[in-house]
Amino acid sequence: MKTILAITRKELEQYFASPIAYIVVALLMIILGIFFYIYLTLYMQQVAASAQYGGEGVDLSQNIMRPFFANAAFFFLIIFPMLTMKLFAEEKKMGTYELLMTSPISITQLVIGKYFGVLTLMFAIIVLLLIYPATLYAFGGHPDLGPILTGFLGLFLIGAAFVAIGLFTSSVTDSQIVAAVLCFVFLILFWIINWISRSEAWYGKALQYISIYQRFDDFTKGILNLNDVFYYVSFAVVGLFITGIVLQSQRWKS
Repeated sequence: MKTILAITRKELEQYFASPIAYIVVALLMIILGIFFYIYLTLYMQQVAASAQYGGEGVDLSQNIMRPFFANAAFFFLIIFPMLTMKLFAEEKKMGTYELLMTSPISITQLVIGKYFGVLTLMFAIIVLLLIYPATLYAFGGHPDLGPILTGFLGLFLIGAAFVAIGLFTSSVTDSQIVAAVLCFVFLILFWIINWISRSEAWYGKALQYISIYQRFDDFTKGILNLNDVFYYVSFAVVGLFITGIVLQSQRWKS
């Protein structure tokens, strides 16, 4: 466990020793802040129109936080290929990968340590995102807490799946750019699967079972389904397992 924590700490130090993490996190907060402001403005307009015509109240969580979570998941698709591309590709480029492969560190420790490093960074990002629902409460809003909590849980789980894919793509190449592009392509394919899964045809319903985004939508509605949690955890475990196989085969060659 000490070895895994040491690798995790090393990864975090490398992230914050360069401006990449700061720039990516800052851009994410700014972009999501803009969307949050847009959704809040539209909500206020809907509330005013509803009051004017004597309509029913407008749900705060569903009109602001649900689309906010959907946008956050989309931008996770963009930023995590950039954050994971260096995990192994940079080691290979700098010539330190051979040292890792010949060191007494096990492949399992190496994979989990690097994975936890990015997960910790992702958790910090999610904590920063709490400022947006906190703003609603601070200014007298009363959003439903359930969909907010499940939304953030879903965001963490889908992010964990993204990181596992990024870890794998970084293990198969020595180019950070190639690793980022491969990861992005994989995630876009899953996004396309989500679109196709909305079809009423037989293949649409079949693809719903493997759609990584369809399951996330339930979290934003406040629905906590243990099958969805198991799906994301299994997705991440399979990604880490395949990464371990790739690294083990490379260790045998070195």
